[in-house]
Amino acid sequence: MAATAAFAQAQSGTTIEELVVTAEKREQSLQDVPVAITAFTDERREVLGITSAQDLTNFTPGLAYNTGNDRLTMRGIGRLTNNRASEGGVAMYNDNFYTSSVYNANKSTIFVERTEVLRGPQGTLYGRNAIGGAINFISKRPTDEFEAEVRAGWQNYDYQQYEATVGGPLFWGMRGRFAGAWLDQAEGYYTNVGGGPSEGGRGTVWNYEFSLEGEITDKFDWYFKREQTKWDALGRGAGGRQGVTWGARNTAMVTNINAPTSVFPSTTPGSSWAQFNNTSPVASSICDRCFESDTPNQINIDSETYILHANLHLEGWDVRYVTGRTWYNYRLQTDVDGTARSTPYTLRPPCPPGTPLPGTATCTVGAPGGLAGTSTQIVPTAGTTIFPALYNIYNEEPVWFSNEINLASTGDSPRHWLLGLFQFREESNYTPTDARVRDDARFETPLLASTGGPTPANPNRTYAIADSDTRSESYAVFGQLDWDFGETFVLHAGLRYTWDEKTVVEGARLICFLGTSAACPAVFSRTTGRPLDFTSLAVGTGTLRPNGTPFDPSQIVNPFVDPGTGLRTRVLKNSWEGWGGTLGLDWKPDPDTLVYGKYSRGYKAGGFNSATTTLSPLVTTTEEKVDAFEVGAKKTFFGNFQTNVSAFWYGYTDIQAVMSAFNEFTQNNQSFYTNLPKATIKGFELETIWQPIDNLQVNFTYAYLDAKVDEGCCFLDPEDPLAIQPGAQPVPTDPGFTPTNKVQDLAGQTLGASTPHRVALNVNYTIENLFGGGLTTSASYVWRSETYYSVFNRYYNKAKAWEQIDLRAIWNNADGDITVIGFVKNLTDNLGQVGMGGGTLSNVGPNRGLITQGVSFIPPRTFGIELQKRF
Repeated sequence: MAATAAFAQAQSGTTIEELVVTAEKREQSLQDVPVAITAFTDERREVLGITSAQDLTNFTPGLAYNTGNDRLTMRGIGRLTNNRASEGGVAMYNDNFYTSSVYNANKSTIFVERTEVLRGPQGTLYGRNAIGGAINFISKRPTDEFEAEVRAGWQNYDYQQYEATVGGPLFWGMRGRFAGAWLDQAEGYYTNVGGGPSEGGRGTVWNYEFSLEGEITDKFDWYFKREQTKWDALGRGAGGRQGVTWGARNTAMVTNINAPTSVFPSTTPGSSWAQFNNTSPVASSICDRCFESDTPNQINIDSETYILHANLHLEGWDVRYVTGRTWYNYRLQTDVDGTARSTPYTLRPPCPPGTPLPGTATCTVGAPGGLAGTSTQIVPTAGTTIFPALYNIYNEEPVWFSNEINLASTGDSPRHWLLGLFQFREESNYTPTDARVRDDARFETPLLASTGGPTPANPNRTYAIADSDTRSESYAVFGQLDWDFGETFVLHAGLRYTWDEKTVVEGARLICFLGTSAACPAVFSRTTGRPLDFTSLAVGTGTLRPNGTPFDPSQIVNPFVDPGTGLRTRVLKNSWEGWGGTLGLDWKPDPDTLVYGKYSRGYKAGGFNSATTTLSPLVTTTEEKVDAFEVGAKKTFFGNFQTNVSAFWYGYTDIQAVMSAFNEFTQNNQSFYTNLPKATIKGFELETIWQPIDNLQVNFTYAYLDAKVDEGCCFLDPEDPLAIQPGAQPVPTDPGFTPTNKVQDLAGQTLGASTPHRVALNVNYTIENLFGGGLTTSASYVWRSETYYSVFNRYYNKAKAWEQIDLRAIWNNADGDITVIGFVKNLTDNLGQVGMGGGTLSNVGPNRGLITQGVSFIPPRTFGIELQKRF
């Protein structure tokens, strides 16, 4: 922290501009806030090229985003499931209104004034699920004078974007603003080798918002915003195609369509249906960004949000009220089988050894064309037609609203206080699994597997469905006191109590065809040629057990079959409560220096693993807790060199995680919701801004993160059920350790999405008086070390280290009303990996244990131009 002679000679043109934030719900300079916070104004986002959630993580230490599953993680704490009955660990706010959607991170700067990312548990002021941190997206407000702007942009992959805004004074002292954007990308980043359309980034997105604000006397002001969004996309956005699958096809499949096969290893149709007799090469062997599919990865999103602020200014204190409501409908269609095969084929019965098959030589034991050592007939003698096209419909439709009231001190008193009440409620229809056989009408009229009797109709030809109706409620009371004493010290103390309750009505149904397990006997399929409904045999048959949290038996309705839908249904209800808070001390010896130390307690409610196809017996978790200790310093040297550092240590307990076990009865992996007992997270973060000479700025960030499980036993790795991979820690003394399922101890494993090292560097320089204006050139470099995306730290869950280089040029005319931006992102076309997960090739047979990898990439090299005109 020593100054050089160059700093001492700094001129006024090199002074770093002060950034005002509202991280503690009052306006403060960022350098005066005792929180590890990264803030981006719209101007800074333009210079750095931040246009997406993934871009936001490049210059925010500790923040990670997985594009494949649309999950944020902060310092190793995040969300390990997308289930609507469980929330994320990073709280997101849209103009101080709580939201569960990451979409705001992708909004254009024509909508967003500032983004504030608060790292570490925000146990008091942002208490709802802010156990890892909080992000507040702050919109541009109406202005006192007329304003208007239009923008247009074009880039490769046949991309075009148009935006506009208009606003200013209206009537009765009100001001208004309207902004809208429309974008379309006609070519995707990924090539479909099966002949279908390209995907990734494709599709049309439009959104608009209008806002009003005004004052009623000088004592009362208000703000209202309505926004609407619509997506019609192919692999674009949350959950879309962001990567490919690496691996091989199942070599257990035979290529003679007249031959017998173990093509039905499970009790429901599986990917082996379409892979049977598919000899085409694996897509990933053709090109880095290739996939194969006959079902487009289609995303449809509709959303509308209303937000209202009302502020009453009294003598020495304010009453602030924030309320809002969001309706959100997300629908995703995906290909289940991962092939382009859709042509029906005939499956013949196996022959006894020595019996010729049509068009083949004599069938011998163990040879292609016969099942070794058996002549069991699993299909009718005349053969059975198989329709291989399988797809899934994922759908969620939540509605949430909240109310928050704050009483906050104002003025110059040495004691600043804030008291608050918070209420939140969400109701959602959530269907993560609705797997269908597209062309097979036989699935419309299945028979009971147990008796062969009739069952409710199945008009969507669904073979596996799981859904739930969820209601989540949360109430909190909180307060914080900031006391300036001794002229240079500030004491912070805050406390929050939260009570949560969730009620879930969940249902599931499973239908199989020509199955080989005890749950799905093939006898009725052979004699009737019809699929079998085996819901009553395999769904919700286990004893309902709480997993680490007490249940009131009167709050549990055991499974029953809905006669109208055929779904086996049950009702779950539970509540949780917890305390959060903070205690800290700041030292501010001069206006340019802040040193702070604090303790924070974070809390996140438990949740349900609802909407599984088997109604999991391990159904709920306890609340998560974290005890966080952090020290930090913020210092500005001579006005032109700013450095913020923080070091932290977390005791993270009862970590909510979805784990797996192999169900021998259904021959499938079965997930359950549980708590990993304990982890320790520690790290160091550095952010600097240096303006050594006029018009030159250097931004640098570095983050180190070590997030390790201390206690976590005993769990099954679904990709390594025999615990034979390097690094596996089998526990032979545990009851879950069997010849086919060997559980492991997770002690010492790194939490998923916890990148150990990350570096980001941006250098920008402005050339004045060039072509009648000023030209700002900007170059960014980002590097991330290899990262595990699962608590099972194995090669198939590890993303490689990668780097990214971005270039931008921004020209503004002398009047400041015209801007031209040219850019190149991912200059070297790097295959940066931002998600990696293993997948078993087969649960049974000779290929059990072979593993594929699903990898998510950053977008490839993109380049383009944007024009902006202000009026």
